[in-house]
Amino acid sequence: MELWKTTMKTIVRSFLATVLLLGGGACLSAQQTTAFTYQGLLNNNGSPANGSYDIQFTLYETNVTGSVAAGPVTNSAVLVSNGLFTTMIDFGSGVFTGSNYWLDIAVCTNGGEPFTELTPRQPITPTPYAIMAGSASNLLGTLQVSQLTGTVPLGQLPTAVITNNDTGVTLSANNLSVSTTNRIAPLTVAPNLPTAAIGSVITGANPRWVAVAGRYAYVLNNTSPTLQIIDVSNPTNPVVVGSVGTTAPATCVAVAGRYAYLVAGNSTLQIVDVGDPANPVTVSSVPTSGVPRGVAIAGHYAYVANNTGDSLQIFDVTDPANPVSVASPPTKTNPGQAIAVAGRYAYETFSGNTLQIYDVSVPTNPITVGSCSTIGLGTLSIAVSGRYVYVVDNVLQIIDVSNPTNPVIVGSTNITAGAQAVAVAGRYAYTANNANVIQVFDVSNPQLPASVGTMPANGINSFVAVSGRYAYAANTSANNLQIFDLGGAYIQQLESGTVETGSLQTRDTATVGNNLDVRGGLTVSASARISGGLGADKITIGTNYAAAGTEQLRIVRGTVNAAGTSLAGSGFIATLGGTGSYTITFTPPFSGVPTVTATAVDDIARAGGSISSNSVTIATMTTTGVSVNDSFHFIAIGPP
Repeated sequence: MELWKTTMKTIVRSFLATVLLLGGGACLSAQQTTAFTYQGLLNNNGSPANGSYDIQFTLYETNVTGSVAAGPVTNSAVLVSNGLFTTMIDFGSGVFTGSNYWLDIAVCTNGGEPFTELTPRQPITPTPYAIMAGSASNLLGTLQVSQLTGTVPLGQLPTAVITNNDTGVTLSANNLSVSTTNRIAPLTVAPNLPTAAIGSVITGANPRWVAVAGRYAYVLNNTSPTLQIIDVSNPTNPVVVGSVGTTAPATCVAVAGRYAYLVAGNSTLQIVDVGDPANPVTVSSVPTSGVPRGVAIAGHYAYVANNTGDSLQIFDVTDPANPVSVASPPTKTNPGQAIAVAGRYAYETFSGNTLQIYDVSVPTNPITVGSCSTIGLGTLSIAVSGRYVYVVDNVLQIIDVSNPTNPVIVGSTNITAGAQAVAVAGRYAYTANNANVIQVFDVSNPQLPASVGTMPANGINSFVAVSGRYAYAANTSANNLQIFDLGGAYIQQLESGTVETGSLQTRDTATVGNNLDVRGGLTVSASARISGGLGADKITIGTNYAAAGTEQLRIVRGTVNAAGTSLAGSGFIATLGGTGSYTITFTPPFSGVPTVTATAVDDIARAGGSISSNSVTIATMTTTGVSVNDSFHFIAIGPP
């Protein structure tokens, strides 16, 4: 009995491609198994065999002797007709991995052992298509992830992968985890450096300043004295929706709630109601003590940097229709340039190369606490982010103000052709340069700020503001507002243990599950709902204020038991005189006579008899007018 060797060799080679594909873990159909079809020609004593035979297949690592790599696999009752037969061989998975193998075949009549081994063993060699499949250079169809195992070495990857600074990559996954073996690694999304603005809109002549709040940008035009309101909800197509004239060419604008506060060259602080962006209305104009250059808003106070006269002037704008100057602290004799307020401190720059810091925790009594010399002649613009102050002129300077009594310049770098304004967002600073560009600096290491590139602005920019993923530049050459897409990361939902951010802007609703700590001022432009308790020094509600007769009020409330002991509240001392007669002494006294109401727990309580700014007498009695000792609640509201 013999097998036609040449035919067998050809057939084995023909089907090896299937084995190699399946054994290597890559296939063109998820339904394929590890079995493959084998065809051969069997002769018996020189003549084609006929009948039923048992055929045994064994895979060896060498052509003689050697170790068995797989098998033996015995196929019983294989039908042979005129010498030809077809059968399936399955050595299982993980066999054909690229090693050299030889196939050993043994045959016997059906049930008629022993097997007769056919020699020599046949080498299993790849066909041309099997060679191509080994490199998968032209893989067709979808490669199922479930068919892939193991790790692809980095050296096997192309140079342009997402680990090698590739661009234009979209990474989509249900779950994406970034981790290291021994430390927390930061995930940094660098800003985009656009080659052009994505949108622009014509402004008035010589735009000097831009402020962004929500979906609107507010642009001050100097030569044509106007405040323009621009809808930037579609950054590619900004639209001017409203404008109002200014009392004179204005130099700075700040927006808080529904009001815009701007300072003009005719020594004026002008307040504009922008609640209806299409119809802004000036509600007041008040003189400043000098020619103002900058303005900042914190709580219900406006801080004005004057270029002449009192360098810093503070206005109470609780009633925007009637702003009142409340303080002008001693300042440098040099002209004030720019002003910023963060927390309890105000920061002002002067043309005499100075940064001065004031403690404004009591705005009616600001105190100078520190100062330092700056580089350059003007320090035209200032920004505050965290513990650092950023000022610009011919250089970008970074000042550590963590100790306000001793501010220290920790880093600086040259600016191309000098700059007129600076904005800081996260780890980057953006400067409006005189060289027709917006320059971007990495300030993550404040001691070594580094320029990372520029954005062409097609003209000289007088100011730059950054809000969210966009930069807004007021271009004095082209008389327009340009908008640049800075890129960044878009996250549909984010859960984070802690978040540190330079600025936070929400387009819809912000929900705080636990506590909200506001170190500076809190301005609510529409309505506020507080379901728990509220503790605050001052609250400004932008919509609901008294147009006339507005006053600051102090509230003292308390609970007193029948023995005259205070159970709740502060700012008072309770004493029991005669039966049912209690004296509430205010500590400190009100500046005027307060309004007082009282409610007894079981009987009737009345406030009266004697009431003054120092104290009030509260009487408790039965419904029939008999004096009795009883617990009561009271509340007193009056001028502080």
